[in-house]
Amino acid sequence: MPSSRRTYLAGVGVGLSTIIAGCSDESRPTSTPIASNWEQIGHDSRHTSANTSISNISQGDTHWRTELEANAEISGVAVIDNRIIAGGRREMERGFLSQISLGDGEILSSVELSTPVIAPPVLSENSVITTCRIDGQTGNLRSFDYEETERWSHRVAGTLPAPPAIHQSVVYGGSRKGEIFALEESDGDVRWERTLGDEQTEGAVSAPPTVDETGVYIPLSSSAAQGIYSLSPTDGTTKWKIEGPRILSILARTDDVLLVSYPSYDVAAFDIRTGERRWSTSLAEKEVSPPAVSDGIIVVADETTLYGLEAETGEERWSITCDPDTAYQPVIAGPTVLIQSENSLICCSVEDGEQLWTSDHSSGIPIVPFENGLLFSPAPNTLAAYSSYQE
Repeated sequence: MPSSRRTYLAGVGVGLSTIIAGCSDESRPTSTPIASNWEQIGHDSRHTSANTSISNISQGDTHWRTELEANAEISGVAVIDNRIIAGGRREMERGFLSQISLGDGEILSSVELSTPVIAPPVLSENSVITTCRIDGQTGNLRSFDYEETERWSHRVAGTLPAPPAIHQSVVYGGSRKGEIFALEESDGDVRWERTLGDEQTEGAVSAPPTVDETGVYIPLSSSAAQGIYSLSPTDGTTKWKIEGPRILSILARTDDVLLVSYPSYDVAAFDIRTGERRWSTSLAEKEVSPPAVSDGIIVVADETTLYGLEAETGEERWSITCDPDTAYQPVIAGPTVLIQSENSLICCSVEDGEQLWTSDHSSGIPIVPFENGLLFSPAPNTLAAYSSYQE
């Protein structure tokens, strides 16, 4: 089955060894990870990076640690129930997809792929979609069932395609050549496709589409037509567009607005029906993370500070200095928000920004929460589960 890390690993199967380790303080045993779902890059196709059904993630330590072959590199992971789906690459030219037990880190099954997996898997109840690189000019999406049988493949123009999004049994994706498409989840048949951009500079879709019942929201860069597009989920026609901004990161859809992080200082909210700007807020530093949002609070980071903003107005509610890693979207798990820094993980209250705990662990992939902990990658070939101390 699949697995993944920041650049996306490759090669699972023969020769993998699993190491299970308890917490470092034997007097404080950690809790067994509890089943939860984090099926897409930002939790679901709206990419809010929030799972409000999780109760809390409190202070803890490493519950288990699984090491893959030395030449493996994890690109990212997703979770469905008690299973982790991980994808990645090995020796640059091959890939792997693995199913791992959430409870103890045991590798349940794996399949070696001929192409490296370069992004976290995207899951539904019936499908595992991997994003793969074929060569310097093309990539593809590959669909598997949970028995590891490949069902279909869809070729994508341009190197390093962004992961897709799944919504209501349709797979939405884009390419660095400005191609936008909707595929049937069951068989990969094209429902619709179109090209944004122009012949000379083309377009580039650098982040997964954000999708709901009303629209497919596309950030387009590297083109005279760059900007933000709202397309019809039914046929891909343009509903509205905002010309000009060069958006490189994932968009978040909440309530009646689309939240956008600019690659230079700003966070903005746009009306989901018209594209009209509701508000924008400038941050102190240039690099800005993708936004996460839950219960009317937006959490976003710049190079030095983590912020909580009012979703309705963009006004600052709280801020803490914590040297966050802006490459990653903050992760909201119930009442807490988790952010990576260069050498640690930091947990704060979403409500007021109070710092609840820090850990000296760091991760090379986007962290994924479960009910009482989170998954992280402390080394390119290693996956670990951090869970709360037993009470």
